[in-house]
Amino acid sequence: MNMAKKFVVFDVLVANGGETTFGKIFEKAEELHCDVVTAVLNSMKRKKVIKYDKEMGLLHPHDDAIVVTLLKPDWDAFA
Repeated sequence: MNMAKKFVVFDVLVANGGETTFGKIFEKAEELHCDVVTAVLNSMKRKKVIKYDKEMGLLHPHDDAIVVTLLKPDWDAFA
């Protein structure tokens, strides 16, 4: 799960200036064959590493336009 946090969610957010859509994150997850992306997003949201405006988990393609924002740019997924 930490690999997905770092190489899918965190790297996509950093590459896009700290803010991107769930759709872009989902595309990267598909490219890397990562099937835990929604669980990863929920975990990172609970830890206040990211934020997005939805109470429940995100679903593809319904929530692709929801913006995900990085709150802790110095966060380390492996710490």
